[in-house]
Amino acid sequence: MDAKQLQTYKQHNALLSQFIVRLSAFYEGFSDQIDSELQILRGHLSGTPNFTLATVSINKLNSALQHQELTLKKYSIETVALLESATKRLQKAIFEDTDLQKQATQQLIVLNQPVGDIFSIYKLFKQAIELHHTALASEVTSDTDITHAERPKPALDSDSDTIVNPLYKSILEELNQLIASYAQRQPNDSQLAAIQKKLTAGMSEDQLLKSCVVILRMIVQDAMAEASLTGKVIQSLHNSLGKMGDDIQLSMDNSRTQFEQRQVGNAQLQSHIESIEEAVSHSNSLESLKEHTQFCVKNIASTLNEQAQLDSQGQHSLMGLLGSMQSRIEQLQKQTQTYKKKLAEQMMLSQTDPLTRLPNRQAYNEKLSKAFQNWQDNKDELAVAVLDIDHFKTINDRFGHAAGDKTLQLVGKNLKQQLTDNIFMARWGGEEFVLLVPGMDEQSVTDLLETMRTTLASLPFKFKQEKVTITASFGASFFKKGDTPDAVFERADSLLYQAKNEGRNRVITDRDK
Repeated sequence: MDAKQLQTYKQHNALLSQFIVRLSAFYEGFSDQIDSELQILRGHLSGTPNFTLATVSINKLNSALQHQELTLKKYSIETVALLESATKRLQKAIFEDTDLQKQATQQLIVLNQPVGDIFSIYKLFKQAIELHHTALASEVTSDTDITHAERPKPALDSDSDTIVNPLYKSILEELNQLIASYAQRQPNDSQLAAIQKKLTAGMSEDQLLKSCVVILRMIVQDAMAEASLTGKVIQSLHNSLGKMGDDIQLSMDNSRTQFEQRQVGNAQLQSHIESIEEAVSHSNSLESLKEHTQFCVKNIASTLNEQAQLDSQGQHSLMGLLGSMQSRIEQLQKQTQTYKKKLAEQMMLSQTDPLTRLPNRQAYNEKLSKAFQNWQDNKDELAVAVLDIDHFKTINDRFGHAAGDKTLQLVGKNLKQQLTDNIFMARWGGEEFVLLVPGMDEQSVTDLLETMRTTLASLPFKFKQEKVTITASFGASFFKKGDTPDAVFERADSLLYQAKNEGRNRVITDRDK
């Protein structure tokens, strides 16, 4: 093997070692046993790789992965199930507290949504703990008498002024979001279309429960499909690593055999040379010396030729193995990129409202979590604004639901165009939208919302040759010391209903008071 070939061999080995080291870091935290063995493997492959010891570690990892029963997906599902069970038990214990019942219901709705990744479970834990803390604090003060007049009144529908069960309304909105998301991916599903039509027209609580069961079945099917895809990718990765480990072992065995064969050949050459030297020293006949020398030279040439053939075969075999490993690495990279792209598409789809193409409630919750943390760190102004299209039900009743959908699309597009990049806007559900406004004082926020309100009212809507004015009511609240994101949203939502009750098409903020 010449110097150039040896350098190529070393470069390929270094590339493979780096890839395995980085890949092993991805699995860190999966289990103590696997973590320990991965750390040993990284030690064998770092600096000057020791492939003999690395092969031993790879074989141990192969065995450990094959017998690993607990997967991250299974862990996520079991953890969310435990949180859901704890929340349901809490819900039974606080059945007399309407506000806490509503919070528990919202928590259950969130827990029934697909979990994007294992880190999302931390947020679910945090929300569940906050809910339990609130319930405990409420229990401490439960001995205080509350008269019937002091109890919160049932929520009113914003456009019909009829009493609406808040739990029913919350579930209806969530179901609408889920149906819209699944309908986008499965536009030809007749069952989905039927449920979506009933939701738009209105359904009884019994029908709503039956629709929830259908959606839950779809969620379970999606989760199983995702788990299957993830399992296939990991299994493919595992198989490729195992095959590369076998190739490395084979390459090492071939190199060892070549070395031993070269040593035998060198010994033969040395023997022939010594034979010539002895003949030169002791031969009395020039002719005899000539014949002996020719015989030894012929044997030397034969030995060199055999060594050259063995070197050529070894080099060909080595290059074949290195080419095979390079091909597998490229295949793994392509599989990883495809899987990452699919995950990114799924994440984008899960956080986008299919009708308006705006971020949805899930995206808002994630953005709110980051904005709230930033507000706690630097105490810059942060406001939540909620807006609701006035008399939207009338548009659906008079002009049809297609006109209602078109209205939501145009309203969302118009409002979005008036916002700067640092202001986040999402569709909350139905005809309601929510904004996160950071770094603006009360006057600037009021001016912004007033501009959005007046611009919307001036849009030239026309349905069935009839000109229609679309207006919206706004409620906004600012974060203050001791606030939680839910508390600020509830204040903004309350101010929105106040704007509705005071005549609609207006902006009310808590700084107005």
